Amino acid sequence: MAMKKLEKFFPGRQEDSKNTSPFVSPEYDNGERDSPEFTRKPRFNESADAGGGGATKKTVVVIEDDKQRKTTGKKKGNTGPVSDVKRKITKAKEDKSAVLDLSRMDIASIPMGIRELSSQLEELYLYSNRLTTVPSETGMLSKLKTLALQENVITSLPDELRKLSALKVLDLRHNKLKEIPDVVYALTSLQTLYLRFNKISIVSMRLENLLNLTTLSLRENKIKELPSAIGALTQLLLLDASHNHLEFIPEEIGNCVNLTTLDVQHNNLTKLPSSVGNLTQLKRFGLRYNKLSELPAEIVLCVHLEELSLENNAIVALPQDLYGCLIKLCSVQLSRNSFETFPVSQPDHLSHMNSLNIEHNSITKIPHGILSKAPAVTSLVISHNQLATLPLDFGTWIGLRELDLGSNQLQVLPEDIQKLVKLERLVLSNNLLRHLPKGICALRELQVLELDGNRLESLVSEISYLRSLKRLNVQSNRITYLPRGLGLLLSLEHLSAGENNLMEIPTEIGSLENLEELYINDNPNLQNLPYELALCKRLALMSVEGCPLGRLPLHAVEGGPSAIIQHLKYDSPYKGVR
Repeated sequence: MAMKKLEKFFPGRQEDSKNTSPFVSPEYDNGERDSPEFTRKPRFNESADAGGGGATKKTVVVIEDDKQRKTTGKKKGNTGPVSDVKRKITKAKEDKSAVLDLSRMDIASIPMGIRELSSQLEELYLYSNRLTTVPSETGMLSKLKTLALQENVITSLPDELRKLSALKVLDLRHNKLKEIPDVVYALTSLQTLYLRFNKISIVSMRLENLLNLTTLSLRENKIKELPSAIGALTQLLLLDASHNHLEFIPEEIGNCVNLTTLDVQHNNLTKLPSSVGNLTQLKRFGLRYNKLSELPAEIVLCVHLEELSLENNAIVALPQDLYGCLIKLCSVQLSRNSFETFPVSQPDHLSHMNSLNIEHNSITKIPHGILSKAPAVTSLVISHNQLATLPLDFGTWIGLRELDLGSNQLQVLPEDIQKLVKLERLVLSNNLLRHLPKGICALRELQVLELDGNRLESLVSEISYLRSLKRLNVQSNRITYLPRGLGLLLSLEHLSAGENNLMEIPTEIGSLENLEELYINDNPNLQNLPYELALCKRLALMSVEGCPLGRLPLHAVEGGPSAIIQHLKYDSPYKGVR
């Protein structure tokens, strides 16, 4: 079991939780694109406490020292929040300030004195409180341009807010609205409206009143359909209706000709209207996690499209000449669909592409010549398919920095791998590989090499040339010995060699001064560990579960990784080395 029985045995060292991979496959939308800077808050639902834990002899999950955990948000002294609010209002009046920030003050109401700022206030921030509404006096703030009410418990708004004729930004995210308050439809000066994460199920036809809207976020509600009135919002640049229950998009969406971002991921869409072809300014189109089986042919008219995300639908083919027409398309996410053939037909169709993700499909073959004319492609993810071989022109994929071929049926990695000298991340996990080509030594920029779940019996000694390597994973193979040249990988931070047939660990491992994590668990023939392991001063996590280690003192083995390291450190020829 690869990740069991871990122990932190240098308690003075802080864990670094960073991802060791230089490539992270991002979500199409990270969920904060509609967040204005004025919120100055962590991502919603982001844990503010990394947690902590104690250590037993063999199992420790220590991420953060208990002493580091702090409770925030508690008020000190006897000063009440209402008094604090009144003082802030008074000070704003005296200073003739155009901005009033009453956020995170634990208030459930706002003093009527707010109306005294009617002639000056332009920005009012009330987020992260306990408000269920705002006082009708708020409607007297005739110069107000920004009203931030997110992260409260608001269920309604007073009709007097319709007097806010200058209001341009209204933020109602993370509240308890079951419907869009009627007064919102009367705020015709609005340019930005955030309604994310409420319980809204219906959007009224009165939406057509908001002709000045450029940004509309309806994300994470319970909306089943968008009204045809959406077509009246011709100034709209961004529409986010993701994470709802939409079954269709109205044909009138085609009237929103200035849209640059349309996000409808995580809905129940089964088809798209042909009018999407009118969205010629569209740059980002998010369609992940729907029920689409095809795209309308008219999508090829969206000539400014740069990002297209279609993950987790049921698409079997793309419109003819999609890539040929959309020459600005640089990122395509096609994973988790029903493709049986490579979704690119012409060799020059990927010439403008930066990244292509087609993992979790049923593709059996990569056509010859498809990637040889795509020097701009830096990331190709085609894991979890049915590839048994790679094309003869494999060595021409010279622009790649990330190549993920994991979970296929590859038995041989071509020697031409040596030509992909820009590779930084190479994933070959869960294939049928029995050996690696010596040409792998040419990948001097490689930082991540994933080889777990194959049939490797050894590693080529040339692996020692991969001096930039930070992560090496050979877990779950048939390896009996690790090459002595391993000690030359001075950048290595993570080494996984568990679930193999290792007889010993080379003494050269002591040269790995940057090694932080070592997994050698479940090697049934591993009887000893070298004293040199104690020289790895940055080592913080080690797994030895399932290894007999019969040549080590019983008390050290029973004490777990920490005791083993202490034994190697103080009962060895290197005990004087610090």
